[in-house]
Amino acid sequence: MFQRERFEREARAIAALNHPNILGIYDVGQHDGAPFLITELLEGESLRERLEGGAVPQRWAIDCAVQISQGLAAAHGKGIVHRDLKPDNIFVTRGGGVKLLDFGLAKLTSRAGDGTSQADGPTMTSAHTAAGVVMGTASYMAPEQVRGEAVDARTDLFAFGIMIYELASGRRPFPGRTFADVSSAILRDTPEPLAGIRADLPGDLGRIVARCLEKDPRSRFQTALDVRNELWGLKQMLESVAREPAKGAAKETPSIAVLPFVNMSRDEENEYFSDGLSEELLNVLAKIPELKVTGRTSSFAFKGKREDLRDIGQKLGVGTLLEGSVRKVGNRVRITAQLIKVADGFHLWSETYDRVLDDIFAVQDDIARSVSTALHVTLLGKSAAASKTNAESYQLVLQGNHFVQQNTQPTLARAALLYREAIDKSPDSALAWAGLARAFTYQAFFGFGELDENHKNAREAAERALSLDDKLADAYEVMGMILASLEFRWNEALDVIRKARTLAPGASGPMVTLSAYQGAFGRIEEALQLARRAQEIDPLNPNVHSNRGRLESWSSNLEAACEAYLRTLELSPGMASVHSTLGLLYLRREMGDKAIAEIQKEASLGYREYALAIVYHELGMREQSDAALARLLTESEQWGYQFAAAHARRGETDQAFHWLERSCELHDSGIVLSKVSWPFKSLHSDPRWPRFLEKIGLAG
Repeated sequence: MFQRERFEREARAIAALNHPNILGIYDVGQHDGAPFLITELLEGESLRERLEGGAVPQRWAIDCAVQISQGLAAAHGKGIVHRDLKPDNIFVTRGGGVKLLDFGLAKLTSRAGDGTSQADGPTMTSAHTAAGVVMGTASYMAPEQVRGEAVDARTDLFAFGIMIYELASGRRPFPGRTFADVSSAILRDTPEPLAGIRADLPGDLGRIVARCLEKDPRSRFQTALDVRNELWGLKQMLESVAREPAKGAAKETPSIAVLPFVNMSRDEENEYFSDGLSEELLNVLAKIPELKVTGRTSSFAFKGKREDLRDIGQKLGVGTLLEGSVRKVGNRVRITAQLIKVADGFHLWSETYDRVLDDIFAVQDDIARSVSTALHVTLLGKSAAASKTNAESYQLVLQGNHFVQQNTQPTLARAALLYREAIDKSPDSALAWAGLARAFTYQAFFGFGELDENHKNAREAAERALSLDDKLADAYEVMGMILASLEFRWNEALDVIRKARTLAPGASGPMVTLSAYQGAFGRIEEALQLARRAQEIDPLNPNVHSNRGRLESWSSNLEAACEAYLRTLELSPGMASVHSTLGLLYLRREMGDKAIAEIQKEASLGYREYALAIVYHELGMREQSDAALARLLTESEQWGYQFAAAHARRGETDQAFHWLERSCELHDSGIVLSKVSWPFKSLHSDPRWPRFLEKIGLAG
């Protein structure tokens, strides 16, 4: 009797949904003691039948995903969890509509409308199946179902992720011949990213599916409505792109990559001049709002390589390339430049300039003006920085730029000397002062030299650059770094970096800097949008990918974070801290052995030992954790932030706060990550934590 009443109660709850993406139930009753349902009549086929032909077209897969998520959101909003989502229980009508069927295993949750509330009991063994088989269909179960634990709305989102993965790729993410094989894969394996299976899929679809497939329900989307909104935004964006060709002039955003100009001089020392000229042209073009300009790192990745220009353009995702050569002899220079259309190799414009060095700025202006004319975009007024820099000083600035990019102690010291020499030649050169500010700021970040002196010199140089040219984006970007990481003046820093973005909307540098600081402040979604935009502009820049990886990890998109860091290592093998960071991500994904192996690849002793101290502790290997921490503590206080993180994860709260305070005193640049960094989550309930955030300006 109780089961019959329960059937009727739950069936009527589902019938009350009355949603276009859920099978309509018109009546519930009994006939001769047997319960029955009267439902709407559907014509079409199940999603399982549709999948027999393999992966479906991209846009149909996304549209189908949107409709399923809408149905789920409606059910979850009434406190109903399906628990057996699979293609067999999804129906595709002849008109293209999608309906959720068979809520036979559904449970009413304890609080309607709470997407994260638990069902009214753990997943139970079915009376009609073999003992020990949990409710649901093995290939579409979430880890908590496999383990027989309590389920909630997020359990449905895992099954949803499996279905969409199958729709898009034509195969299941967790294959296996037996229930045990599939269950093991669901609990332990990470499926191959969708982008690696099917190149035409938008990256955002892979990100959404990956988040649905997180092992820990807390790392998934928390409601079906959140998933629906993400998918709806993606659908709208794709439809907008598809409509653009019909608009005539608005077909495509003009885009360009400035390849490093070839040094044709006999003196190889002049390499800095040809590289610097290319970079300055890139900076000028990046100021044009309607022009997409590939970042320096990605463009310079092709330096010295004899690749077909059309292949380069496709890899960088641009429609045009600017290339050229430079021959410098004494005070004279010959510059050849040509603008090439990637699609057919057609030369849109070319020119050769024979000039004295004093005319170099006029040549740069003419090239930029010619490019903007050819691409039908508007070149903004030139900066005052160039007009106040003489040719001799400018050459020294270009040399300084060459060395400051390398970020080592000797090259940063060399860059500072070159900028100072440039200032001696031209005291009003804003370009030289901005470069000097960057050199001192980087020295402060990396612990090269005395912190207070580097900080003081950096600020003075940045202020001088801005007083000479208040439209120099590079100077605003550096000032933002100083305000945020060295002075903890967040609101001022964000305003200054936004100014840099306004002055150079197409430059990836200010975009990444703003993204990183927005994320540190806790504005993760806004930061991720900027990070993804920077990745489009500068796809071969390892710093761009590591920045996105950091943000994805803060957002608990662990698989996406791993993908970003793996790409970072492809572009820059051995980049400091990346192996240790990737190892900690593997730990969070319950891949302990893989975590240790990854961290042991880390070349930096400080990053390696702090990560090992955490991993060994989490895996119950106390002696090894103690040994790693002891090795870390032999390093200088510049690793104070890492000391704090290791102590926090080991539950040593007092030591963690001691080192956080000490790092704050030392202006350790890592301290700016405290608010969103995973190791410190255990400190959030301590009354000292809000006071600490207040101290470093991150309490808002």
